[in-house]
Amino acid sequence: MDYNNNRVSVLAAAFAGMTFFGVAFVIMGAVLPSLIEKFSLDTSSASTLAGVLPLGILLGSILFGPVIDRFGYKSLIIISSILTIAGLELLAFSESTLQARIAVFITGVGGGILNGLTNALVSDVSKDNNRASNLSILGVFYTIGAIAMPLLFATLSEKLPYDTIVARAGIFMAIPVILYLFVSFPRAKYNQGIPLKKIFALLKEPFLIIMSFTLFFQSGLEGISNNWIPTFLEEQAGADREAAMFSLTTIILGMGVGRLLLGFLLRKISNRVVLATSMALSATGMAIVVLSSSTILSLTGTFIMGFGFASTFPVILGELGKKYREMSGTAFSIALVIALTGNTLLNLLVGIVRLNYFHIMVIACTIIIITLYSISYSFKK
Repeated sequence: MDYNNNRVSVLAAAFAGMTFFGVAFVIMGAVLPSLIEKFSLDTSSASTLAGVLPLGILLGSILFGPVIDRFGYKSLIIISSILTIAGLELLAFSESTLQARIAVFITGVGGGILNGLTNALVSDVSKDNNRASNLSILGVFYTIGAIAMPLLFATLSEKLPYDTIVARAGIFMAIPVILYLFVSFPRAKYNQGIPLKKIFALLKEPFLIIMSFTLFFQSGLEGISNNWIPTFLEEQAGADREAAMFSLTTIILGMGVGRLLLGFLLRKISNRVVLATSMALSATGMAIVVLSSSTILSLTGTFIMGFGFASTFPVILGELGKKYREMSGTAFSIALVIALTGNTLLNLLVGIVRLNYFHIMVIACTIIIITLYSISYSFKK
């Protein structure tokens, strides 16, 4: 393919796009406390607002796969980046909950496209023996974007209002779009039409479906943690606002450190061992948060949670990319649609059962993830 000699530029573009998604995915966790205060939201209303983000990401996840398989990457990565920036700017200047919901939804759509597109892009330019490893490194750039927002809020919230922080972040994100104009991306896999028969055939693949439902619970696990851990610590553990916001930073930092290490470990240790160990660490981290009586222990627990979250997406997307390389975009789209459905439903469930049961949901998700991943091996060929 014509992108082999351009691999470094392609990977750089993918890393920049994933950084965008990192910002988009955790934006609610960073601004939700401020929005609750600004619009006087109760837990149910706040949960509904938070649930709009994964709905937007879900729509973006539906769109990206067939589009990149049919038309390639370049136009879509530029359009989705602009959408994400527009959503952030609208969120910064929203004057009502309706405007905030629209802004969050737009941000989600752009971010959802970028998430799936960059994962498929890295999968397409990787060899089988380093696909999961490269996808894990891609996740490090998610961490860079994701950690930026809560870190900015934790350090600047006393000096600047949240809308100024969000607006300036959106402007800064416009810079990498220039890079995309000069990159030669992989060509479309299909020159005429979208192969509907092959898409429907994928929907009948047990391995793809079970793996996708593993991501259903992993995405929900990450979503409720990113959106609700600061509020959980404030309301249930009595932490102050600044400490609660730093907990979101540590959970994301833990995920970044985990994925950086996985870039090496996944070449030497089996996926099954890595995934089971990671989920055990996530459950342990949640237990530490619940049982801790100090800020330091709480932050340690959230770091361990994030460290455990690191493996599931690169492991599973790496296996899907290897098995369905001829339609990687569409396969990833199916998997991520199911994953983001889990994100939406579990976020809404938090609003129903209240924060008292948040820790039980986290631990239950880790058990289900290990179980489903083990079952999937029965259908792996």
